[in-house]
Amino acid sequence: MVLLVSSDGEKFEVADEAIGKASGMIKGCLDEDCATNGQVPIPNVTGPILSRILEYVNKHFSEPHDDFLIPNADDPLKRFDDAFVQVDQDTLFDLITAANYLNINSLLDLTCKAVADQMRGKTTEETRKHFNIVNDYTPEEEEEVRRENSWAFE
Repeated sequence: MVLLVSSDGEKFEVADEAIGKASGMIKGCLDEDCATNGQVPIPNVTGPILSRILEYVNKHFSEPHDDFLIPNADDPLKRFDDAFVQVDQDTLFDLITAANYLNINSLLDLTCKAVADQMRGKTTEETRKHFNIVNDYTPEEEEEVRRENSWAFE
């Protein structure tokens, strides 16, 4: 077992085998024996986000799964993943940042796909509104970008 300590001081005891399989960053830390007093600090991840990530890790890495199985709608792991990313925008982006920091590629793929799915079929303006993105282009700059990348606006 290893004790993970979030940025806000929450402590989580996890099986080192499962977290080592899931997270390249933590595996490297365990391999390098950089735990202090049996604790691995996770300075860039808050307790609530780390808790969610460990929920994902436990579901995906604690039990053996067939990595080559194409999931269908009835697959419990697919249902778990679909529900897992049904969170508010801030939480989703925190999960993306944490998955990237912890080097959990499958979680990074899942969360980025959720963002891509939110963008699918939206116009540029709808995407800006959905993600609260301010358009800082002048009309001339925007026209130039549209001209240079006309293929994207077809």
